[in-house]
Amino acid sequence: MVIGPIVLILAAVPMIAGKVSPDGPLGPGSKQLDRPEQDWYDSTRVAGSAFLTGGLVWLAAAMLLPGHFDTLRQEHETIAFIGATAVAVATVVSTMYVEGGSDTW
Repeated sequence: MVIGPIVLILAAVPMIAGKVSPDGPLGPGSKQLDRPEQDWYDSTRVAGSAFLTGGLVWLAAAMLLPGHFDTLRQEHETIAFIGATAVAVATVVSTMYVEGGSDTW
């Protein structure tokens, strides 16, 4: 139950550190960017922070909630719901930043 949030946290760290290049396997390529390359790094930092927060929430749920439910199925479904919600919120936050071009983040 903790593999998903750990993978999410580990994926967020290079994003926050600015190590995900637009020319790398996750990027569209420098020539495809409609904005300056610095915007790419700013956006990936915001996305990385959002995914790190979501991963930590999911990890906390996976570690703190077991044993608090009547059945194992309830436990798994609740933790999965919290994880899916955390990832969805992180995705929305990062998309709003990129699409909105907000400088206030």
